[in-house]
Amino acid sequence: MKAAVALDWLMAGFMGLFVPVGPIVATAISRDPAYLRDYRRTVLKGARHLRGQVQSRAFSRYVLYQRNRVFRREAIVGECTHCGNCCMHKSCIFLDWSEKGESRCRIYNTPFWKKLACGRYPENGLDIALYRCPSFASMSGSEPAPRRRVIPLVPVATSPTEAMQRQSMQ
Repeated sequence: MKAAVALDWLMAGFMGLFVPVGPIVATAISRDPAYLRDYRRTVLKGARHLRGQVQSRAFSRYVLYQRNRVFRREAIVGECTHCGNCCMHKSCIFLDWSEKGESRCRIYNTPFWKKLACGRYPENGLDIALYRCPSFASMSGSEPAPRRRVIPLVPVATSPTEAMQRQSMQ
């Protein structure tokens, strides 16, 4: 377990070197120029994103999952309430909020999103407990969970006016 924690801090430190280019990368991934327009804010969000990755053990969990496939899929019941907890404890750089206060992902259902843990969440009770998810529950011993989760997508603002409103809400 200490090695996993060390891996998370090591990777976050390494990724921290790239925080200044984060707005460029976020713009390329999301195809949303708002990340570049508000460079300073995006850099700060990128730093919070790294802190969230360490807090959620994102790197070590990904390596363990890919290497050993140790996490057994469980039947999951519930429906997303858009609380944002699973988005690295509300610190993901791609997390956005609607006028109603519901979370939404700016890269939802893209090929990049599908490669991340986001595309598999929640896989088991450990995921649900880690993020203190109020809406999903694990049903151990039940039938295996379906491979695909349907989380409704709320369209992200694209006009400059909507982007300004979105920024003022945070």
